[in-house]
Amino acid sequence: MTTKPRPNRAQQQTLRAFLKQYSQSASGLLKLSISLGTLNALLMIASCYLLANAAHQVMFEQANLQAVSPLLWPLAGLILVRALLVALSERVSNRAALKIKNVMRNTLLEKLSKLGPAYSEQKGHGATLNTLHNGVDALHQYYANYIPSVAYSALIPLAILVVIFPTDYKAGLIFLLTAPLIPFFMILVGHKAEQLNQDRWQQLAVLGNYFFDRLQGLTQLKLFNATKRELNSISQISDDYRGATMGVLKVAFLSSFALEFLATISVALVAVIIGFRLFFGTLDFATGFVVLLLAPEFYLPLRQMGTHYHAKLEGISAAADMVDIINQSDADEHLGTSKLELPLKDIQLNALTFHYPETNEGVTDINLTLPSTGLIAFVGESGSGKSTLFDCLLGFHHQANNAISINGQPLSDTALADWQAQLAWIPQHATLFYRSVAENLRLAKPDASQAELDEAANKAGALEFITALPDGFDTLLGEQGEGLSGGQKQRIALARAFLKNAPVLMLDEPTAHLDSQTEHLINQAIREYAKDHLVLVIAHRLNTVKHADKIYVMQQGHIVESGQYQQLTEQAGLFAKLVSQGDAHA
Repeated sequence: MTTKPRPNRAQQQTLRAFLKQYSQSASGLLKLSISLGTLNALLMIASCYLLANAAHQVMFEQANLQAVSPLLWPLAGLILVRALLVALSERVSNRAALKIKNVMRNTLLEKLSKLGPAYSEQKGHGATLNTLHNGVDALHQYYANYIPSVAYSALIPLAILVVIFPTDYKAGLIFLLTAPLIPFFMILVGHKAEQLNQDRWQQLAVLGNYFFDRLQGLTQLKLFNATKRELNSISQISDDYRGATMGVLKVAFLSSFALEFLATISVALVAVIIGFRLFFGTLDFATGFVVLLLAPEFYLPLRQMGTHYHAKLEGISAAADMVDIINQSDADEHLGTSKLELPLKDIQLNALTFHYPETNEGVTDINLTLPSTGLIAFVGESGSGKSTLFDCLLGFHHQANNAISINGQPLSDTALADWQAQLAWIPQHATLFYRSVAENLRLAKPDASQAELDEAANKAGALEFITALPDGFDTLLGEQGEGLSGGQKQRIALARAFLKNAPVLMLDEPTAHLDSQTEHLINQAIREYAKDHLVLVIAHRLNTVKHADKIYVMQQGHIVESGQYQQLTEQAGLFAKLVSQGDAHA
C-alpha cells in the first residue's frame, strides 16, 4: 500500500491554518475554558502559599489549630473552587470541541454534495465515510485538550515564574533553564510519530474502502464461494492497521516516558537544591516549601501538552484528508450564482467534451439542442458515454458547465442548485433509504399530501403493492429498500420522480426489473409525462425507445446517429445493428 508523504512545512502550516480557521466557530468557548483553567492555576498558587504558611506556623511557631484556621478555611474554599473550575473548564472545552466538529462535519457534507458523487466514487466511499466520522471525531481531543494545554503551558509557568523570581530567584532560574527541555524532546519524538500517524490514517482509509466494498458485494462473494478468501484479506489489512496503531502507541508511550522522566528529574533537582539550602540555613522553610509545592505544578502544563501532543499529530493527520476535500471543492466548485430563468425553454450542448483522467473515457464534441417537452432517448453500446453525458447534464462535472446552456444561459454562470431543482433523476439502481415508504417519496416533495402520494404511486404502478404492505405507506423499508423486489424498488423511485413533477425527468432504463404488464404501464406513464415535460432516458430495452420523439445513438463518446425509431432502423447503421441484436445496447 502506498502512503502519502509526510506533509512539508508549507503543508503543515496549511493544516494548522485549517484547524485554526474552524476553531473560530467556538473561539468564545475555548477562550472561556482557557480563562477558567488559568484562574484555577492562579488559585493554585495562592493555595500553595496558604499551605506553606500554615505548615511553617505549625512546625516552627508551634501554632495550634485555632491559630492557623484563618489560613485553612480559605485553603479549603480555594480547593472547592478549583475543583469546580476544573470541571467547568473541561465541560466548556468539550462543548467547544463538539461545536467545532458539528460545523466541520456540516461543511464537509455540504462540499461533498456540491462535488457530486464522482468525487466520492473516485476517493472511495469507505475512505470518505472514515473522514466524515473517525476523522472529525479525532479532532475532539485536539480542540478539547491540546489547544487549552498549549495556552496553559505558556500562561501557567509564566505566572509561577512571576511569583517565584521575587521570592527565590535561584529556584526561578532552575525552572527557566529546565522548562525548554520538555517541549524540545516532545517535538523531537513527535517528528517520528507524525509519519506513523499519516501511515495509520492511510491504512484506515484503505481498510474502510475495502470493507465497504466487500460488505456491498456480500451476496456475490457468497455465491462465488469467495467469502473466506476475502475475510483473510480483510484480516491481513486489519493486521496492518493494528501494526500501524501499535507503532504510534509505542512512540506515544516512549515520548510520555521521556517527558515524565525529564519533569521528574527537574522536580528532583529543585528539591535537592532546596534541601541543601534549607540544611545550610540560606533559605527559610516557608519559601522552600512554596517552591517545592509549585515545582510539580510548574512542569504539569508542559507535561500535559506533551501528553496531548499526539492529539495534535492525529488531528493533523485527519485534517489532511479534510483539506483534500475542501481544496478539491474550492478547485472544482466553479459554480455560478445567477438565478435560472424559468420556465424551461431549451437546453443546448455546444461542443461538450469531458474525459475521465484515469481512463480518458467520456464524451467528445457533443452538439445538440433539447426541447422543453418530449421523450428523448439515448442508446449505444456499454461504455459509449451515455452515463457520462447524463452526469454532465446533472452538473456533476463542472468542467463541462461552460458547454451547457439553459435558456441561453451558460450553466457555469447559473446557480447549480437552481438547475438541479428542475431535475428528477432515477439511476438504473435507485437508492431507497432506511425510512418509511412515505418518507422515501416525500424526499421529492416534503409537504406532499397523502392524495399526492397516492397519485404519484398510481402513475408509477406502485400503489397496489404499497397499499398491500403491512403498514401501507408507513411501512418501514430496510437499507436500500430491503424487503422489496427489484421491480418494486424501481417503481417507488419512479413514483418519487413523478411526485417532484420536475420540468426535466432523467432516467436510466426506467423499466428495468419490471414485468411486461408493469413495463407497459410505466412506459405509458412516461409518455404521458413527456407531453408537458422533457424526459431524457438512457434506453437499454427497445420498448422504451419505440415511441421516443428523437433517439440519439452514441459510440465511443460521440453521437453518430439521430432520428426517430423508424428512420434509424431504415438507415442500416449502428442503431439498426443494435435492433437486429434485439437490444438497444448490444
